[in-house]
Amino acid sequence: MNEAFTLSFIIPIMNICFLFCKFHFSKLYEASIKHDVFRYAIVVIFFLVFNFVVATFSLKCFQLICFQYTVPVTSFFLDGRNHGYFIFLLVPIALALSLSVDKMLSSKVLLVLIAEAIGSLVFCELMQLLTNLDVFSKYIISMLMVNIITPIENQYKWNLVINNQLVKVSLPILIGSILITVSVCLYVTALQRKESLIKKLQYETNHDNLTNLLNYRAFSNYIIKISTDTSAVYTILMLDLDNFKGINDRFGHLEGNHLLETFTAKLKHFFLDKYPTAVKIFRFGGEEFCLVLKDVSIEEAYTQIWEFEELLTAKGYSTTTGQQVKVSFSGGVANTDQKANIHEAIRNADAAVYLAKNNGRAQIICPDCVID
Repeated sequence: MNEAFTLSFIIPIMNICFLFCKFHFSKLYEASIKHDVFRYAIVVIFFLVFNFVVATFSLKCFQLICFQYTVPVTSFFLDGRNHGYFIFLLVPIALALSLSVDKMLSSKVLLVLIAEAIGSLVFCELMQLLTNLDVFSKYIISMLMVNIITPIENQYKWNLVINNQLVKVSLPILIGSILITVSVCLYVTALQRKESLIKKLQYETNHDNLTNLLNYRAFSNYIIKISTDTSAVYTILMLDLDNFKGINDRFGHLEGNHLLETFTAKLKHFFLDKYPTAVKIFRFGGEEFCLVLKDVSIEEAYTQIWEFEELLTAKGYSTTTGQQVKVSFSGGVANTDQKANIHEAIRNADAAVYLAKNNGRAQIICPDCVID
């Protein structure tokens, strides 16, 4: 009964605890370790120590090694294939260390360990080919099969346990494997849901829910981030829709919202097509927008915003009831240079917008542009 309990619960719980610690390390600390050598060294040390302890413990208790591929199989399916390969390579080393302590290591046994690791890895690769199964199903099947088969191989090739004992340990190992897979799947699912919720909250915090553009909060954070970047030039485009209040008063706020959605869709399509990695687009206020372009000259930005203005006014806007409405905007352009930092560039672009409005709207002002 004690042996069955140990195989069904004690060793599996040891593996579960190690896996949970590994997941937390990966999520919280691994990314902060800059050098790959240090990161892999930590994984190697902890895994070798853990597998050595578990292997030695199971040898002392049952004269066989079990659950030795729990961590590699889990890593292979849930941490990434490359990470799984790396952990699989460590298993024969850990087991060889454990067997050498009990003076059971020989060249034949070492070859068996290597063959066993390769066979388990090949089985996992074959499971990956089954496209009709999700990753959790592949993981569960692989875990159950590998954990049941590898102790049998050990018994058969090393003659460490007698056949009737093998039958006795198979069911507890199966129960323990089920406990591990269920616990890991529930834990990983909970982590994924948590990460998904965090990403959703982060998105909602930094995006405008009407236009899906980055909002003023995201704008403020981005400006703080780039304010110390002196290696790049940033060009600021400030846009303010003309007579937007009149559209709201004439057609209603729902139509005004639809206009904002249509305008921002065109704005994103135009600028993200041209500058997919160099532009950030923000909803600065109600009908005011800000574009920050990195390493795009002020003259080029000025030319592009005029092109967008002409495209917008040429097509106009069709309301949900089919009425055609002329839509235009006033714009201001400024950039960072030796005289102006990012904050001054924003103020200059904003001032240029209101100068454009005072000059009759539907125009872009760029005080520092040199246009041929």
